[in-house]
Amino acid sequence: MRIRKSVLLLLGTLLCLAGYSQSFIGYGYDNYSGVNSLLLNPGMLADSKYKVNVNLVSVSGTVGNNAYEMDRSKVFGFKFSNLSEGDGYYKIKNSDYKYMYANTDILGPSAMFNLNSKNALGITTRMRTVGNVYNLGNSLFQLIGNNPNPDYYNIDIFNRSLQTKMQAFAEAGLSYGRVLSKDENHELKFGLTGKYIAGLAYAGASSGQMTVNLDPLNNIAKLDADVTTQYSANLDDFGGGKSISDAFSKKTGKGWGLDLGFVYEMKEEGETRLRLGLSVTDLGSVKYTNSTNSQIYTMTSAGHNTSELAIQDGETYDQYINRLQTSGLILAKGAPPTVNVKLPTALHLNADYRVYKRIFIDADVLLNTVAATNPATPNYITTFTVTPRLEKKWFSVYSPVSYNAQGLLSWGAGFRLGPLFAGSGTVLSSLLRKRMQAADVHVGLNIPIFQHANSKDKKDRKSDTLYKKILITHDRDSDGVVDDRDACPDSAGPIALIGCPDSDGDGVPNNKDKCPGVKGSPNFQGCPAPDTDGDSVNDDEDKCPLVKGLVSNHGCPPIKPEVLQRMKRAADRIFFVRAKAVIEKNCFPELDRVLEILQADTTLHLHIEGHTDSEGTDARNQALSKRRAKAVMHWLVSKGIPASRMDTEAVGSKRPLASNDTPEGMAQNRRVEMELTNWKH
Repeated sequence: MRIRKSVLLLLGTLLCLAGYSQSFIGYGYDNYSGVNSLLLNPGMLADSKYKVNVNLVSVSGTVGNNAYEMDRSKVFGFKFSNLSEGDGYYKIKNSDYKYMYANTDILGPSAMFNLNSKNALGITTRMRTVGNVYNLGNSLFQLIGNNPNPDYYNIDIFNRSLQTKMQAFAEAGLSYGRVLSKDENHELKFGLTGKYIAGLAYAGASSGQMTVNLDPLNNIAKLDADVTTQYSANLDDFGGGKSISDAFSKKTGKGWGLDLGFVYEMKEEGETRLRLGLSVTDLGSVKYTNSTNSQIYTMTSAGHNTSELAIQDGETYDQYINRLQTSGLILAKGAPPTVNVKLPTALHLNADYRVYKRIFIDADVLLNTVAATNPATPNYITTFTVTPRLEKKWFSVYSPVSYNAQGLLSWGAGFRLGPLFAGSGTVLSSLLRKRMQAADVHVGLNIPIFQHANSKDKKDRKSDTLYKKILITHDRDSDGVVDDRDACPDSAGPIALIGCPDSDGDGVPNNKDKCPGVKGSPNFQGCPAPDTDGDSVNDDEDKCPLVKGLVSNHGCPPIKPEVLQRMKRAADRIFFVRAKAVIEKNCFPELDRVLEILQADTTLHLHIEGHTDSEGTDARNQALSKRRAKAVMHWLVSKGIPASRMDTEAVGSKRPLASNDTPEGMAQNRRVEMELTNWKH
């Protein structure tokens, strides 16, 4: 009996996905990997082997799983037509929960530039797809494919939360690298990459616990599950005669990303002996508009046949969902209009050691930080890789051995020859097996322009000249401040105090300290700050130093509780027109009450916070909230309140008062909040 279509909505594309883990396996930590090293750790940018390195194009693709395996001869012979289960590919015999992962990584025109011995810049363009499937139980898996196992008919099959998720996005990145410190034997570098993300598409499907019972004719005796399907609105027509390029041309998601990293190098005779790296990549997210078909569905399919759950020939996804709802096969419960899909954030730990002359060994850990239970965000899989390599200026060969968190062991090989590099993290292990459950390949072409030795010699000579100048400059108290600039040339002191000592450590040098034996305040010539008004708050910290007040109010007198209550009541009723800094007309009586309070007591100050709902980007909401706070302040100024008695703060959408899932909640979040004080913020 063949079950060619999905039993559940989320299984429709399940078996199209496969996967492995990271990109450019074994190559990225080569000392000559150039722009590609930025993808793993932007700390590699500064003081590299290159003056300029330009990537023309680099491509990496990886697949792997523990559900199916394919004949090696089919893969290496590129014979992918007429494959069927049992003839070309086979179910793996294990009882584990099945996983599948996939990613592609295309690095487009990109470049890195060493500006000088300490600073470097990088520019990258990149497109990626990442996909995962988690928690496909073995029993349910046995009912999928061309040859269902008859042992699993007419029994209740339980499956925990099944997930399938995918994201495709492009990015443009700007990187900055800097040498933080460097001497003959040690070097510490830092790098940062900011990225604008264009989300091309995302899709995800997940379920809670499921119960399934089928008979040999594929009649459904039991099917209990809540299934959440979400995908970006631009995919609505895909599969209904439209191409993927048609889908990508429509509205997509937008977001920002960040990579940051540190690199430490221990050197011997000018060459790096040991390199340690720590980086975090892909911090950030992409906000997508959900398709109207993104819903939480309750399956009510008992008494039907699985064929009714299959998409019919020529049927669009809209038509498919409408038919299932009309037939009573599913019940929709609604889903949010937008979703934030995280980037595949990962932590990278790396150690690279020169064993002998040009022979190196590299150990790398990619640690996934995205929760596997996240229903929308796909991730890279945690992987440990050891890569021995032979490396020269124009030539490298490397052989990575990887083991991932799902128990997949792989062995590969690759090379770099001038501007060309190519390799695979699985090619050798695949050659040792008749059947494969993982495969990957990477290839790229770049233009290398190396650092010139004579340029380095000039820098060294310049450093020697500077060193000689320092040697012949007098500093008789040896405090790091030369005598012609030292305010106390015969007494050693910190550079910040121009070479004068500070015995009590209060930031006031002894020659200016009125209380040299007592740690005091720079504002009072090194003596302890007084408490002029006697309210137990010293004048350094007292916001009302001449008026006795409360410690809890920064030394200022208390404001009457009834005044604070009136201010809060008025502030809680000031709202704005959607997407504008225009105060709702019915809110002006409340502003009049605020005006009365400020007019009644001229010692009072007003702190105004602007807020927005979640509609739009973070940058847009930040600017809008600032305009809203200013709108309130300008209205009060127009009524005679000095601007010096007020200050504003933009909060954006960070602190919602109510849920943004409803129009009513969003209206409540379009607001200002006010704090009344008798001191300036």
